Amino acid sequence: MFVACHLFLGLILGLALARRLGDRRLIGFAALGAVLPDLLDKPVGHLLLAESLNSGRIFAHGLLFLGLVLIAGIALKRRDRSFALLAVATGALSHQVLDMMWAMPVTWYFPLLGPYRSYEFTDYFGNAILAEVSSLSEWIFLAASAGIVLAASRGSGPDLARVGRRLNRVAVPLLGLLIFASLYAWAAGLPESILMAGAGPEDYLLLAAVGAIGIVEAIRNRHLLDPEQGLI
Repeated sequence: MFVACHLFLGLILGLALARRLGDRRLIGFAALGAVLPDLLDKPVGHLLLAESLNSGRIFAHGLLFLGLVLIAGIALKRRDRSFALLAVATGALSHQVLDMMWAMPVTWYFPLLGPYRSYEFTDYFGNAILAEVSSLSEWIFLAASAGIVLAASRGSGPDLARVGRRLNRVAVPLLGLLIFASLYAWAAGLPESILMAGAGPEDYLLLAAVGAIGIVEAIRNRHLLDPEQGLI
């Protein structure tokens, strides 16, 4: 999955944690965790280790990394009663699920199954940016993410918060259309579409699942996103 999809799911999970635990800061921590594996692995794997591994899915995409963050989160919770690192772990888990890391067992279970496998990419970051901007789903997730950030941030100011609330109202029907289009692409067996560059059947199902989770949680957390009107 691409970065906006990861970010959106992290924000949605953060909203759920914020509602349950009464701490808006968890929205940001969960969002950070959702993009953290790529922030760590892609520069290291595709730049520093380009001559050996050239892979953007290494340590931070594995269960060892997730376990370490989870352990640190439990320790922080016991010491300071802070759920910050547990929210980061939740976001990191969502990233690994969306990337279907079980399909890369050598990486996911590292180091149990041996060393990382090397890959060959030409101009990885250029091609990745092109794939991002040419995927309609990314623009929908980006707009929905911006709406959540602006509406849920108390320091954004009334004008920006108003823009965020409007984006959230638009995002819900857009996510609904994304769900429908993704399920259609999956049922029709489309090898690739404007929804997501290089998508396969599993990717379409994941897009639909993220969209559905987003709609449900946006409605459940409408008091956080639009406290003035209680609406999305």
